Amino acid sequence: MKKKIGICGCTGHVVKFGELVNSFAESEVTVVWDYDQPRGKQVADQLQVPFEADYDAVLNNYGLDGVLIITENKYKAELILRAAEHRISVFVEKPMCVKLEEAYAIQKAVHDNNVKFFMTDPFVRSGTLKIEQLIKDGSLGNITEASIRIAQLRPRFEQQFSRETSQGGIMADIGGHAIHIAHYLFGKPQKISSVLIYKTPYAKEQQTETNAYITMVYPDDLTVSLECSFDSRGLENHTIVRGDKATACIVPKETMREGEEVVEVYTDRIHKEVISDLPQNPKRHIRYFVEMLVYDYPNDIVGRDPLSNSGVSIDHAVEYVEIINTIYQNANRGLVEVI
Repeated sequence: MKKKIGICGCTGHVVKFGELVNSFAESEVTVVWDYDQPRGKQVADQLQVPFEADYDAVLNNYGLDGVLIITENKYKAELILRAAEHRISVFVEKPMCVKLEEAYAIQKAVHDNNVKFFMTDPFVRSGTLKIEQLIKDGSLGNITEASIRIAQLRPRFEQQFSRETSQGGIMADIGGHAIHIAHYLFGKPQKISSVLIYKTPYAKEQQTETNAYITMVYPDDLTVSLECSFDSRGLENHTIVRGDKATACIVPKETMREGEEVVEVYTDRIHKEVISDLPQNPKRHIRYFVEMLVYDYPNDIVGRDPLSNSGVSIDHAVEYVEIINTIYQNANRGLVEVI
């Protein structure tokens, strides 16, 4: 029998996600809900399933095995908590929330009700897996620093980010990709400093940052910098890890297809090795979530199974919120005017 999936929230890639669910033999979308009824009805029509305006009815009347929560940050925590209380498993786009108290409540509900949880963030790919291997086998030596840049051009920022619904700017959005990569490679940092920039009048009014520059410090003074921008025109993303033997960086393949990467390893300014034979990319996020339901994978396998790294486990998702919260709490506190 197919696993029944409800779509709860209709932002972003929702139709693509629904089509993916329906493309698998083991799963199907059975209902769509959104607080914005016209938006939800449009998605339901595209997926040819019923639209349900009552979230309680979604949880009680459709025999759901899981929900895809694809909505603005403001609404995620309540939707996740109510689904978990009904023992319905949860797939949610990053971040699962921004507030610490909500993160801890979600963590407790997921564990107490023994439901599956998968926070999607498909930015640990084959290149990151290869760099992890190079770190572990000592090819780079003792790691001293790393730099991660995630950026894109967002000319319609004003139409997509209000403080009320997004609860933050770039670090409550694609900045999470940088956190994911850093957390996967190095774990939870000990200290964080952050500078947030508001490049438009709307961003300043809403306090939704367009640019973020983060320094994270780990044991032995390993320093990881994150650079996140909504004002980028080319050369959007990179990951660079430096050790005392060599430096490794991830670059896109010349095809420029999303997710296709090579790793370059430098032992000095001249000598470069290009590694194109990389580990297998993780499974697509929706596919892995469906397999969690079908094969009863435990929550703690997410992030340990290399094929699961398009997502984040519940406990690591909480650590992400702790990092995001610290970034916002410490923003711009270390800035001193130059005399």
